[in-house]
Amino acid sequence: MNTRRIKSFTFAALPALAAFIALQACGGSDHALAQVDTADPVEGVWESVITARDCATSAAVGTFIGSQLFHRGGTVSDTNASPTSTRGPGFGTWMKSGDTYTVKFRFYTYDATGVVSGVNRVTRTVTLGTTGTTATSVNSTQQFDLKGNVIRSTCATDDSTKVL
Repeated sequence: MNTRRIKSFTFAALPALAAFIALQACGGSDHALAQVDTADPVEGVWESVITARDCATSAAVGTFIGSQLFHRGGTVSDTNASPTSTRGPGFGTWMKSGDTYTVKFRFYTYDATGVVSGVNRVTRTVTLGTTGTTATSVNSTQQFDLKGNVIRSTCATDDSTKVL
């Protein structure tokens, strides 16, 4: 009688196993299908020259360089030339809206002793150039302490070039 049950179970399980194998071979998810879609022009590695600006007058107050990686699917990784002892890597999202992209990311800041001192949240509005290999953006940053209080807000613009 046990042999009969095993045979019945095996016979009933075979169609489910075949369906599972077919789904795995064909992708089986929207995520797998998204990988064959055409890449968005913003996807890739961008290097930027960022100009920090006075938010009231737009006067330039300094420049620095940075780099961002726009991943397929809407995530972004960020870093810049600040010493790694004062600023961590940035992580966030990007979304296309008409002719521009909205990029939001955040990174931790550290004090002189290497202790976490706060978090910066950056919002960029990016406009691609006509060739898709250059871009400009208007940026705003809010710096928060560890209790979530806004310490200050800053403004910037940047000119970017796609390098990969």
